[in-house]
Amino acid sequence: MTDPYSRFEIGRPDYLGDDHWACVEREADRLWRSLAADDGSQALSDIKCLVESISRVVLDIDGTPAAPNTGFETVVAQAHTLLTGQPGHQLANQSPFGQLATQASKIAKNLGGIRNEFGGGHGRARTPDLRDEMVALALDGGLLWARWALRRLGYFAEGRPTSLINDLVVTSQTFYSGTLERRLLAANLPALEPRHQRSIGVAVGQRVMRGTFVVRRDGLEPCLDSDDLNTWPRDYRLGLAYGLWFDPAGGLTLTAHSLEEALRVLEPVSDGADDLTEWVTRIEQLRLPGDLDEDYAASMAAEQFVRRWMTFRPAEEQSALTILANNIKPELSF
Repeated sequence: MTDPYSRFEIGRPDYLGDDHWACVEREADRLWRSLAADDGSQALSDIKCLVESISRVVLDIDGTPAAPNTGFETVVAQAHTLLTGQPGHQLANQSPFGQLATQASKIAKNLGGIRNEFGGGHGRARTPDLRDEMVALALDGGLLWARWALRRLGYFAEGRPTSLINDLVVTSQTFYSGTLERRLLAANLPALEPRHQRSIGVAVGQRVMRGTFVVRRDGLEPCLDSDDLNTWPRDYRLGLAYGLWFDPAGGLTLTAHSLEEALRVLEPVSDGADDLTEWVTRIEQLRLPGDLDEDYAASMAAEQFVRRWMTFRPAEEQSALTILANNIKPELSF
């Protein structure tokens, strides 16, 4: 049988961890060996295993690993749903192309049945009638979906909340210009659960307070400049404001500058009074009333900013803002 995939190759996605790539690469190597040995029956089994490995890696990265006995079609369908619409540089998610990807997943899901009927790994009483085109079609279909999934898998891995939060505040990974912007895009903030949006916001705010300029530029300043709750959702903003005021241990990092920035971040949020009240209560517990900054003028400006801010904020926030303004009111300078 002529091997139509002598030049077959899959590339490792950027940002995919070594352990996960090793699983995918192992299945790809097995497929290579089957093709080199002209073993079409085994190649059918191997392309099915390659698709399944990629799918299981997606679910593992998502934190929802598939059970060992979960059916092949179910695993592929769940992975496809997670990867559909994944943002990333040069990825095509427009409707016609999304439909192509959906059709590719339907082809890939057929590989389980094909493997059972024609593939290797089974002791058989009769040899299946396996023709060259059957192998070619299975490889075409499986590789179409596998390559689509791999193009998204690296972005998907990089954008997971746990990974991003860990790199921001736990291991304090180095962030270069554009790194956080790319990773926030990969995280697809608007589509995340609110608790994940908030957790990422907290981590960004806390990293900003450590003085990481590029994180400020990519994760705080665009949010300050926008009132769009779709691009910068409510819970990301609440988390960001919290992170500007409190460190990971719950200690206070409030400054005249971060006070103003946090309130500005929350400008489009009209239902954050409960959170604000809780934070102000904690501030009262952590600091005595008085100057917020060694510079008297900066402290006075911060208090005046809060009192001006009160004039157009919801009634539910008035009490907390009043307490905050009183707490940071500087002592008279003589």
